[in-house]
Amino acid sequence: MRCNADQLLNQLAQTTPAVFLVYGDEQMLVEETADQIRQQLKQRGVTERQVWHVEGRFDWSQIRWREQSMSLFDNQRLIEIRLPSGAPGKDGGEIFRQFAAEPPEDTFLLIISGKIDNRSQKSKWFTALDGLGLTIPIWPVDVAQLPNWIRQRLKQKNMTIAPETAALMAERVEGNLFAAAQEIEKLTLLCPDGQVTEDIVLASVADNARFQAFGLMDTAISGQAAKIPRMVQQIRAEGTEILALFSAVSWSLHRLVTMAIQLEQGQQLDFIFRAQKPPVWDKAKPMMSKALQRHSALRWQQFLLQLADVDQAAKGQSQSCPWTLLETLCMNVAGIDHYLGEEKHIGYH
Repeated sequence: MRCNADQLLNQLAQTTPAVFLVYGDEQMLVEETADQIRQQLKQRGVTERQVWHVEGRFDWSQIRWREQSMSLFDNQRLIEIRLPSGAPGKDGGEIFRQFAAEPPEDTFLLIISGKIDNRSQKSKWFTALDGLGLTIPIWPVDVAQLPNWIRQRLKQKNMTIAPETAALMAERVEGNLFAAAQEIEKLTLLCPDGQVTEDIVLASVADNARFQAFGLMDTAISGQAAKIPRMVQQIRAEGTEILALFSAVSWSLHRLVTMAIQLEQGQQLDFIFRAQKPPVWDKAKPMMSKALQRHSALRWQQFLLQLADVDQAAKGQSQSCPWTLLETLCMNVAGIDHYLGEEKHIGYH
């Protein structure tokens, strides 16, 4: 029977089927769902676990549901099969059909799989397992859905967050689900009253290089040029690797390039802000509006060429100092067109 991941615990409260098939591309959510199943089975007395990794020319004959000896105490067991490809092949499909036809007593089967395409979902082995137990698809969380996913995940932990603050988190993790989950775990410690505020979110992410980069870009985008040299110097003095900043700087610039082109094509700002993934959060809209008025779409695209220069210097492919180039780029974004950064205080190595 098909079962959504968010319905799994309710389903297990009613019945414990002999087989579970968890499949999808979002590895973190697949593993979390599989762990929920293991915990529920453990509570029901399943104490033995055997794990098989199906890779290359896997010998399916190794898995014998009844012939493997049980413990002296006849404990219930879990057989876990990891199937990254999502395709068991002819032999594996037959093994699964045999299990579904005559489920062994005191044995549970958990299959953890990569994405299974629509054609395979109509195969005999899949329909047999679906008829016996639970098939649980794990769908990817795209960037547009991430703010709502953050709110729902916090709600499960009895915590609340405003929609615009969830959008801020989604923006700061660049749509990365794993990074969002890590931040949520930090927030459970930082918010004992269950209220997640914007200030707490910003404080939580302040010690991460990715978020230092976002802070630097916010300063540049908002036109606060006087602050930029000091911020770059501080980040550099802390020993941060410049490449650790690169993805956030790149993400911010590409986002603005996209919006600048759309604006030049005649689209309305409100529509442009809503159409971004994730949408531009409300408090950032005035800053973004001024930045888009400050430079043309062509100029924004030229900033990407400067960013490429930073990347090459950081990788040792040019003699320039990447920190100086980054500082110059940020000053240019802030509206100081003829700025040329100088080496200060710390030599580049």
